[in-house]
Amino acid sequence: MRRSLLLLCAVIAGQSLMARPPAVRFDLPCRIEQGKYIVMVETPAGPRRFVFDTGASRTTVSERLCRESGLVAEGRSLTGDFEGYREQIATARMPELRMGETVFKNRTVDVLPDSSYVWGLGVDGIVGSDLLQHFVVRFPAADSVISLAGDYRQFGDLDRKQSVRLHGEKGRPFIAFRVGDGRNRMKFYALFDSGASDFFSCRYHECLELLGRGILRNVRRASGHPGHMGWTNRSSLREAVRGTIPKIAIGDNMLSDIPLEETYGSTHKLGCGLLRRGEIVIDFPRRRFWLLPHAVQPDSDDVAVRNISVAIADGHLVVGQVWDETLADSVSPGDRIVRIGTLDVSEIDPCAVIRGEIHGDKPEMTVERRDGTRVTVPIKNL
Repeated sequence: MRRSLLLLCAVIAGQSLMARPPAVRFDLPCRIEQGKYIVMVETPAGPRRFVFDTGASRTTVSERLCRESGLVAEGRSLTGDFEGYREQIATARMPELRMGETVFKNRTVDVLPDSSYVWGLGVDGIVGSDLLQHFVVRFPAADSVISLAGDYRQFGDLDRKQSVRLHGEKGRPFIAFRVGDGRNRMKFYALFDSGASDFFSCRYHECLELLGRGILRNVRRASGHPGHMGWTNRSSLREAVRGTIPKIAIGDNMLSDIPLEETYGSTHKLGCGLLRRGEIVIDFPRRRFWLLPHAVQPDSDDVAVRNISVAIADGHLVVGQVWDETLADSVSPGDRIVRIGTLDVSEIDPCAVIRGEIHGDKPEMTVERRDGTRVTVPIKNL
């Protein structure tokens, strides 16, 4: 029995050693596109662009990459998107992935349909938090490199006392923080989601509570189709809320005038907007989170909301939400957009507009209303 136990301990120790990340810190070149970190990952089909996404619990590939890698999608996994929809999708065993200096072998990955909106970003996969559990990760605030190490001390003089503890499940980085206006406060647990471009996304009921307590400022409300769809390509008509939080305290760091918008999923999120205020280091093994403030803080974030948001319904580009009350008598959610400036919408990919790749040559759009008449209205921050 003693010999068996020693053998078992040796096997476990060997596995831990094989899973250990490199002792030397390394940098992973990245680009920020549409508010998402894009990195190169070596796959059995060659190098591919992946989103580096701490909000994803499991690494994901497209059906196309699965086919090109000679894999068979098998098994099922229940997976949700940030709009709150959940569906069963296929899984596969990826024999090898190389990210920077590290090789991951025989990993189970989710396989999203090629029709999913997320692949419109020109990527073939998503690096999830499951690949990051042995790493300390440092995020830049601009196109540069994501740095990975085995120990937080490899990033210099990081004071552990200045960090906050990670919470949550499935290895994703949740942190606790407080919001308030000097008189009222509320505590939140939110996921730091490097795949989200906004600052603070708050669930609907908590938005209402912030409103009731008078904490949320510069409040705007609108109903309609959300402009951002999850990977299920679904959205529905509902109310949206936006505003400004006077103060957010993350550990010893106090941030002012933080833009908030409602999320339709079940999770509060802090997105890449947080990087406007400082760099972020996440120690996954030791469950710690640092916000390292920039020496010079930027002016308050621009919370000026677009007057009209756009969305996709039944494959067509439509008015999503009307934020400018003065336009409420001119256009309504669901009205079909026929021109952006002088650009004929029927000649372009509507997803390219949603992704912000097409803006038109004039700050106006022509809309066909439900009664068949057309109207041209100004647009702001489309």
